[in-house]
Amino acid sequence: MGEPSTVTDRLRPQTSILIVDDEAGPRESLRMILGDAHHIHLAANGAAALDILERETIDLVTLDLDMPGMRGEELMAVLHREFPHVEVIVITGRATLQSAKNGVRMGISDYLEKPFDVERVLSSVEGALARGTSRARLVDLLSDLGEVSEVGRDAQYILEDVVQRRLHDQRRRREDADPSLLVGGQTQPSVPNLLEVIAESVETKNDFMSGHARRVAFYGSLIAQRLEASEEEVERVHAAGFLHDIGKVGLPRELLLQRGPLDDAQRITMQRHPAIGAKLVEPFRLPEPIVRAILHHHEWWDGRGYPVGLAGSEIPRSARIVAIADAYDAMTSDRPYRNAMTPSAASAELARGAGSQFDPELVETFLGVIATGVCDIDPFLLNNVVSDAVQWADGYRSTALQAS
Repeated sequence: MGEPSTVTDRLRPQTSILIVDDEAGPRESLRMILGDAHHIHLAANGAAALDILERETIDLVTLDLDMPGMRGEELMAVLHREFPHVEVIVITGRATLQSAKNGVRMGISDYLEKPFDVERVLSSVEGALARGTSRARLVDLLSDLGEVSEVGRDAQYILEDVVQRRLHDQRRRREDADPSLLVGGQTQPSVPNLLEVIAESVETKNDFMSGHARRVAFYGSLIAQRLEASEEEVERVHAAGFLHDIGKVGLPRELLLQRGPLDDAQRITMQRHPAIGAKLVEPFRLPEPIVRAILHHHEWWDGRGYPVGLAGSEIPRSARIVAIADAYDAMTSDRPYRNAMTPSAASAELARGAGSQFDPELVETFLGVIATGVCDIDPFLLNNVVSDAVQWADGYRSTALQAS
């Protein structure tokens, strides 16, 4: 194992990697490849690996699957269950589609085949450690979120809700691919995707909110387009609409499902979600208008909203747009305490709230959008139809070109 070469390196804490392989050759090769930059532990079997994991702080495990005694997949399951913070890279000489799919379900970082390429190993390790850093950062954020909302929900459980569902969805689309292509850097969620999954996880806690974020984003985009906003503003309104309730990820499920009116304590807890949401997305350096829209989407035009009590044009336009889209979707969707309103009844309520709760000009704009009937189309279905049409057009164009 190499030594750090500079004072800076000596001061920087090294990451610890556990190499688990019953064959001495691959163990030693990986030690030589990774030893200069990382603190290395070696184990020839699953039992020895677990002993090291119990005694040492390990950031990453490279794991062979075909070992005597405790097999690699058994150890992988234990790692997933008891050491969820540890990143795992499978390096095996017997790659199969089933073992790759099992690894995906266990949340592994990558799946490499022997004989391994040095550059691929280094790239995979770098990616896994970066993912681990991001994971730890997100766990810290979610822990803070739980403390703020006084829920005490385990951060790692939320993380499984949030991250693994998107990773599994992405990888299921590649079931017929080569096993080595099922995992790796290409499948890691981007920051926007990760935040969208966090937002979607709110909906999994409340069946009545299913599709809410998607519809608010859709309606908000329609309003912005009707206003002839710039493409950039339309995109930011769409993002803010999707993420507006992200702060509810830390709220108790029973509060979201409450059928009767909220008491004072519950109302205070519920009213924290815009500030919690803004705090949650801030470290990801989203454009400021998106963060401000999340923070201020419950402000009222007359200043009686929350969390700050802004009024009129003090409220960012994107927040005013999201507020109207949010209210319309809430009214036209079933809730635990009432059935959905008709679009005409919801439109009447928006008109009634114009000038007090809502920006009157934006309400007028949205009522014009509603009158076109476009809001009656499910945005998910619309997206699929457009996607299918584009694919059909591309296919038709290709066939036509070949024929000519």
